[in-house]
Amino acid sequence: MPANVISYFSYKGGAGRSTLAYNTIPLMINEHIHPTKEHPVVVVDMDIDSCGMSYLLGIPAKDIRGDACVQHILKEGCDTRVAGCIQDHAFLKHLIPVGNKFNYADNDAVLFLPAKDNKNINQDTVYGNYEGPGPFTECMRSFIDACENHGVSTVILDSAVGYQATANVSNTLADTIVCCMRPTKQFVDGTVRYLESLDSDEDSPIGGGEKRIIIVPNVIPQTQMSIDGLEYPSTAISYFRSLLSDVLDRDEDDDIQYAIDMMEGNGVDFGIPALPSFMWREGQLCSMTKLDEDEQHVLVRYRKLAGVICDF
Repeated sequence: MPANVISYFSYKGGAGRSTLAYNTIPLMINEHIHPTKEHPVVVVDMDIDSCGMSYLLGIPAKDIRGDACVQHILKEGCDTRVAGCIQDHAFLKHLIPVGNKFNYADNDAVLFLPAKDNKNINQDTVYGNYEGPGPFTECMRSFIDACENHGVSTVILDSAVGYQATANVSNTLADTIVCCMRPTKQFVDGTVRYLESLDSDEDSPIGGGEKRIIIVPNVIPQTQMSIDGLEYPSTAISYFRSLLSDVLDRDEDDDIQYAIDMMEGNGVDFGIPALPSFMWREGQLCSMTKLDEDEQHVLVRYRKLAGVICDF
């Protein structure tokens, strides 16, 4: 059975993408996917410049082997022959069990392919893959094929940003793209331009084919303020919706389908509210024993997004 491939993406850095993934993946695996050792979830850190998910999971760079990281796969690909189980596969057996780090009881049911800090794949092409799928995509596709052949149920990619090569790879291979952005004009304008380029033909930065894209306004400030006579956050929310309306108003037969569940509501019920504590230190709300009122509400929003991702 083909694995479901999910890409967490943002057009710009600083959108809180990795923290969003870090908080919604535990809810997805505990409440929707229920992976097992025989049919695990595989999480991949595709952000080879920042290695955000590798950092959040506490994987020391010195412990990541150069031949057992995502950069190795992007250069060399992966043997797709069926070998019985993951532990029999020459590469997949090196995936790191991280179920407990995602608040899941079966540590071996969630596996992680890290990115190794300071290990680039080809400096001349990391930012230059504007013309659709290339060799990096095919190498990564071989890894996903190998995962499917060995019983993996879901592959979750923590993408890079914008048109970086590994972002294009992630979004090309994904069935579902979780597209997050802050509500500022710069973030929204850039994201809209990116979405407009996804016309589903072979000239698109992510090639053709059917895609499901979930729009997620993220890190939404909750402080009411007036700027140049305009009230925020209501002004930003209105601008966000108006600019995205043309992109989202597509024919039903279009290959790209959008989910706007996280754009409904206003104030604290619009997107994912900002958490003051996360401005200083990222956390995983579902694993915390004591949450304040703001954290409890954000956890509810994370839970809603996890459901949208798994049900879309």
